[in-house]
Amino acid sequence: MLRESFEQYLRYERRVSVHTLTAYLADIDELASWMAAEQAGALFDPAGAGAVTHRLLRNWMSALMEQPLDPRSVSRKVSSVRAYFRYLHAKGPLDHNPTLRLKVPRGEQKLPSFLREEEAANLLEALEFPATFEGERDRCMLEILYGCGLRRSELINLQRKNVHLPTRTLKVLGKGNKERIVPFGPHVEAAIKRYEQSIDAQGIARSPLLFTLKNSKALYPELVYRVVNRYMGMISSLSQKSPHVLRHSYATHLLDRGADLNAIKELLGHSSLAATQVYTHNSISKLKSVYHKAHPRAGTSNSELS
Repeated sequence: MLRESFEQYLRYERRVSVHTLTAYLADIDELASWMAAEQAGALFDPAGAGAVTHRLLRNWMSALMEQPLDPRSVSRKVSSVRAYFRYLHAKGPLDHNPTLRLKVPRGEQKLPSFLREEEAANLLEALEFPATFEGERDRCMLEILYGCGLRRSELINLQRKNVHLPTRTLKVLGKGNKERIVPFGPHVEAAIKRYEQSIDAQGIARSPLLFTLKNSKALYPELVYRVVNRYMGMISSLSQKSPHVLRHSYATHLLDRGADLNAIKELLGHSSLAATQVYTHNSISKLKSVYHKAHPRAGTSNSELS
């Protein structure tokens, strides 16, 4: 069945995250249900998939947009369906791709939430962490999330062998199984050393993974979220308090201090510059604020000057 083969492709060839896999399959299942209700054929049957046309998919998109859905949700569903038909076309069941001319309306781009620099400093310098294994681990996780811009999944899967203290670098396995080297500073180095010392002091068995539970088992995503949410709640009033906010803060602060956008793209492990460019919006706003406050002719008309 085409659905199962697509799932295997995503899981083992594309190596997408569990979250992405679930979303892709849910989206194409939704299209399959819509096609069945419209008596438009079976999406997961080669003959039914081969009969799908651009017009049919436009009708499906119109039905989506009649629902109270965020434009980004519609865009994601279309992206999932595009991936499905690209797969069918590339692997042979289809001799055409009906999604090639599909266009989705662009919704308003949501700017990423991020901490101010002073808030990030308070998070890592002003708060007290328990003098325990968990306390040192949590402090180290926060230092790496903000100091290296890692995704939550990358932090959880970070191997101890890929942490190189002499050169202050991490080897990170990111999306699509892509490796990248991320440098870090003395604060991250100190946090790693304190965490390692706490492991030895409490006789905890070392795991190939850098971060673990006290029983040496792997962390789980909800725990990392809870740690970040708890400590960020002590220093920030942001509505979002997640590991990704620390990643956004990392990128925003680098850009604010003059880092090249292409360099930030490589550090974040983005596949295209478009994903990184969202951070320029925040920096442009900051530059405008500086300009309006500092330039003698920024906020005053000529008539007011005379």
